[in-house]
Amino acid sequence: MLFLKEMPIEAKEKILYSGLFLFTNEGFKKTSVLDIVEMARVSKTTFYQYFSSKEELMAELLNLVASEILEEVRRASEQEPRNAYKAYVGIRRYIEICFTDIKAANLMLVESVGVSKEVEKVRNEAHRRFAQLIFQTVQGLLPETVSESDMCVVSQAMVGAINEVVVQNYNETSGQKVNFDEIARLLNRIVIGAFVNLAN
Repeated sequence: MLFLKEMPIEAKEKILYSGLFLFTNEGFKKTSVLDIVEMARVSKTTFYQYFSSKEELMAELLNLVASEILEEVRRASEQEPRNAYKAYVGIRRYIEICFTDIKAANLMLVESVGVSKEVEKVRNEAHRRFAQLIFQTVQGLLPETVSESDMCVVSQAMVGAINEVVVQNYNETSGQKVNFDEIARLLNRIVIGAFVNLAN
């Protein structure tokens, strides 16, 4: 869904595509089901065959986009042969997606906030999965004296820090060239520093 550039053919995908476009360009609150079905060129009946509400559509979109982003981050990290650079490469890919495809950051970190309990549950799960990915990346690199629970907490904190950097900068950099390497390098230093401190 995240990397689609034109309207799909299937009705459900058309609704998802239209919802993603409208939620991230017009805002969730300003977008109605009527707006979505008009853009998708489907009927309201078709919309309600797949989704009970625009909140349910948001939850599914958020889950799809988060899964696509995390798969990209995981793939980038796995392709890096040097263990010491895996976290950096993963962070860089995440930052790159968020700044080159603003709708990803907008949906994940802005428009989905406070929509509903179901959407918040999906957001929290996406953040948990991102933290789990960070945890898996560093797990074998730390001494056995570092507990898994400590690594999990630090991984969760790192997700919060990374997302906060995206939120604070993505509006300000609109239209400007972003130095992904520089941002990723700084964030990676914070991640590595946090985990090194755990080991001491």
